[in-house]
Amino acid sequence: MKISQKNFLTAWENRKLVYGAMKKLHIYKDYSDYEDLLQDGFCLYAQMLEEHPDMSREEVDKLSFRKIIWNTTDRLRKIQRNDEHRCNVLECSNLAEAVHWDDLIVLKDEVNKMSKIEQIIFFEHLLFENTFSSLVIKYGINRKQLQRLKHKLLIKLQCTLKE
Repeated sequence: MKISQKNFLTAWENRKLVYGAMKKLHIYKDYSDYEDLLQDGFCLYAQMLEEHPDMSREEVDKLSFRKIIWNTTDRLRKIQRNDEHRCNVLECSNLAEAVHWDDLIVLKDEVNKMSKIEQIIFFEHLLFENTFSSLVIKYGINRKQLQRLKHKLLIKLQCTLKE
């Protein structure tokens, strides 16, 4: 759905609504996906303004607030479910605790086989803990593509390290 610039600017000018929804859900700036959830909140609010031009602004604000809360809650549940099923690369290889030389050699070979984007995800996101938002700005790569590639990369590394 296309969102007009007017509605997006209106959503941006009334950003207290989105910030209020984040506060109600106890999502603060130190949360790693804060920027992503906030951006989704602005888009949802602008979309609601676009979908309901006939309703009063107060009614649209109430609906938008509830929709942002429900959508964000669903997204947080999805993130939690994915995190529970996914293994972090550092936890899998225990690089911080004990050095497993065979794993390091395998990991080094695997890094050489990775594509450029996979190397960016591996080094800058997983090891240096840069956010996806900063990677999107720095490299101009789509956020969804980064998330899909990260998931595939973690599965591939997990399988490689188990062998």
